[in-house]
Amino acid sequence: MEFERNKERRNHILSRANLIWILASFAYLFIFLFWEVKNKERSLTGSLYILGFCGLSIVYGFLFFTKTFETSGRLNFVLGLILRVVLIFSVPIFEDDWARYLWDGWISSEKGNPYGIIPESFFGELDPIRAEILSRINHPDWPTIYGPVLEIYFYLAHLLFPWRLWALKLFLLVPDILLFFLIRTKYGIRSSSLYFWNPILIKEIFLNSHPDIIGIFLLFYSFYLAEKGRYRLSFFIWGLSLAVKGFGVMLFPFLLKLHWGRYHNWKKAGVDAIFPILGITLPYSPFLFFSKETDFVALSRFIGSFTFFPLGYNILYAIFGEFSRTIWVIPTVFSILLFFNKKYSFDLGEEEKIGITFFLFFYFSPVVNAWYLLWMFPFLLGIRGGFWPSWALLFLGQFSYLNYANLGDWKSVLEKGYYAHPDWIPASIGILFVPILLVWYRTRFSSKIIKSLGKSSTLS
Repeated sequence: MEFERNKERRNHILSRANLIWILASFAYLFIFLFWEVKNKERSLTGSLYILGFCGLSIVYGFLFFTKTFETSGRLNFVLGLILRVVLIFSVPIFEDDWARYLWDGWISSEKGNPYGIIPESFFGELDPIRAEILSRINHPDWPTIYGPVLEIYFYLAHLLFPWRLWALKLFLLVPDILLFFLIRTKYGIRSSSLYFWNPILIKEIFLNSHPDIIGIFLLFYSFYLAEKGRYRLSFFIWGLSLAVKGFGVMLFPFLLKLHWGRYHNWKKAGVDAIFPILGITLPYSPFLFFSKETDFVALSRFIGSFTFFPLGYNILYAIFGEFSRTIWVIPTVFSILLFFNKKYSFDLGEEEKIGITFFLFFYFSPVVNAWYLLWMFPFLLGIRGGFWPSWALLFLGQFSYLNYANLGDWKSVLEKGYYAHPDWIPASIGILFVPILLVWYRTRFSSKIIKSLGKSSTLS
């Protein structure tokens, strides 16, 4: 009888959870289709976008707080997959990077190497498809800044389905699903569902077609392999992630720490260090075969001159001026050095340390694009929850879409530029993290604070 009652209770919980998953998927779909309709009518504003995003965040929060993410079953995976497929065939919103992806794929097929080639040199192109894509590329006076792994991806997608944006999105399902199962294996059902239903991930990858998921998967997989003791493959995969985008460079000390913790051998560490070099250089080799150009020159120029939605960087700039461009990464480097000193590691877990490292990097960066923040996302899904201010940064990063153009302030667009923001938006969000970090510190170390106060009173 007891067994039957337990079985009945489980079935009831599952049927209730399935109903919640269905309703949640309809809510997600409704908001995404609302954006799609408004976008086609050219009436989607930044305010309407943020309103819709708040709706998605509320649904996501409801799934979390009702512990729906903890329910197993295939339905949540299937519904998440269907949602992705719908967005694959939808038009990106407030985004034009996809035009460069398609263009680079064609350039690689024609020239063998997309690097060093400026799109504006093709102005006057008679082919209607190429002319249309050219008209949508932002900064056509710049050569591409994307890494070789992405350029190979753009080329292969163009080879199979020329000029098809849906094809670029479709193949991103592969690293996305692999990452889902990797997170499920490492952290469990709850964390994998948190990943799969994150509205920012779904929107940035499958609606707006950002291919960063390739590098995110590679970076997270490199840590998974290191924890399994497969260091050479781990280092190689880490190198490949850098050939997507270089955000993982600051995490290499954590990989080295895992390696040192097992072997305590500098000679072996030196030999194994060949593998990340191989991982970085191998993707560049087909492009160097055709030309000596790479993404380094354009990327260096981008890092040295661009500013977009700066948060903590604004604080540095107010104090140090243009010198901030040189020193903004120092807080990140300093935190890593602290973490490797046991005296100052504060009993933080590895995921927390990685979360803090990513947070400092992006918070003080002069360029904060919303999809960049997804690079830290898998490392926030651990059992202990990771460094939760990074969650706040991930969600507040969506306010970067509130630029003058998306707010419809065309006078300010003419004065300050298409991608410029009202100064108060990044400034307010940047300052908001001061109390957020204080709350994190107090809650994270409250027991230690109480103990230290107790010792003080005892001594008194």
